[in-house]
Amino acid sequence: MSEKKHLYYFDYMRILAALGVVFMHVAAQPLRGSINGEWQVLNVLTSLAFTAVPFFMMMSGYLLLSGERTADVSLLLKKRLPRLLVPLMFWTVMVVFYLMYRWQDYSLTGFVTRLLPALHQPAWIHFWYMYTLLALYVISPVLSVALRNLDRKGHLFVLGIIGLITLKAVLTAFFPNGAATWLNIDLLNKLTFFDGHLATFILGYYLGKSDRRVPEWALGLGALVLLAVITVGTAFASSAAGGYDPRFQTQSAGLEVLLAACLFLLFKQRANRSTKLLLWVPVVPLTYAIYFMHNILVGIMQEQHPTVTLWETAWMTAVNFIICYFVTKTAATVPVLCYAVTGLSFKEACRSCNWIYTFKRIFRKASA
Repeated sequence: MSEKKHLYYFDYMRILAALGVVFMHVAAQPLRGSINGEWQVLNVLTSLAFTAVPFFMMMSGYLLLSGERTADVSLLLKKRLPRLLVPLMFWTVMVVFYLMYRWQDYSLTGFVTRLLPALHQPAWIHFWYMYTLLALYVISPVLSVALRNLDRKGHLFVLGIIGLITLKAVLTAFFPNGAATWLNIDLLNKLTFFDGHLATFILGYYLGKSDRRVPEWALGLGALVLLAVITVGTAFASSAAGGYDPRFQTQSAGLEVLLAACLFLLFKQRANRSTKLLLWVPVVPLTYAIYFMHNILVGIMQEQHPTVTLWETAWMTAVNFIICYFVTKTAATVPVLCYAVTGLSFKEACRSCNWIYTFKRIFRKASA
C-alpha cells in the first residue's frame, strides 16, 4: 500500500493555526478592555486568529476520513487514540500542578480534587478541543465508511446539511438576541452535532478531496470580505453590548468556518511545496504539544505582566510560542517524556523534530 503524499500546505496551516490559538488567548484580556484604536487592530487580528480551530478540525477531518486505514478499529485503539489521550493526560496533570502552585495548595487532597473533574470536563479551558477531537476520532471509522459508500446525491445531501448548519450560525450572529430565537429550529439544533464541529470536520474531507480549482482572486476576495464582516460585526456588537462580544467570531460554525475554508483552498492551491525553513525549524510535529502547553504559560506570564496593549499582545504571543517550541522540542529529546508530551514516539521525534534530529542535520550540513 503506497503512503499518502505529504501535504505541505497542511504544514503552513498548522503553524498559522498554532500561532492563532496562542494569539487569541493572549489577546483575550485586552479585548475585554476599552474599545479604542488598538482594540480595533486586535479585533482584526483576533478575527483572523479564530480560524485556528476550524483549520485543525478541517485538517484532521481530511486526514482521517480520507485515510485508507481509518476503518481499522485496531489501529484506532492501539495507535491513534493513545497519541491524543496520553498527552492529554500528561498535560492535565501539568495543569493541576500549575493550579496547585497558583492557589498555594500542595496537599494530596488538592491534587485529587483538581484532577478528578478532568474525567468529565477539561481541566483547562482550551483542552475542550482535545476532548472533542477524541470523540471525533472514536466515530471516524463509521464516518469514513459511510462517506466512501455515498453516491453523488448522498455527498450533495451531506454538503447541504453542512450548508444549513453554517447558514443558521451566520444568521444567528446577525440577528439580535430576541430575534435569534426564531432560528432555534429543533431539527437543525439536533443536526448540529459536537456544537457544529462535526460539520467542519466533514467539510475538511470535502475540501481536501476536491480536485476543482477555484479562482484564487475569488478565494482572496471572499476571505477579505468575510474577515471584514467578522471584524466589523464584532466591533458593532461589542459597542452595543458595552464590552467584547465575540458572536461573529464563533469557531464552531458560521463566518469563521467560511473564512477558514477560503484560506484552506488558497493554501492548497498556492502553498503545497516544501521549504528548507521548516526542515531546520521543525515546528509542525510539535504543534499539538504547543497547543497543550501555551495556555498554561499564558497564565503564568500574565500573572507577572498582564497584557494591556497591542504591542504587549504581539511580543507575548511571540515569546510564548518560542518558549513552548523549545520546551516541547527538548522534552521530545528525552525518551521517557517524548510520547507523553508530544504524542510522538522517540524514534519519530528523532526523525522529525527533536534536538537529535537538529544536530544530525547540522552534522550532515557540515560534512557535505
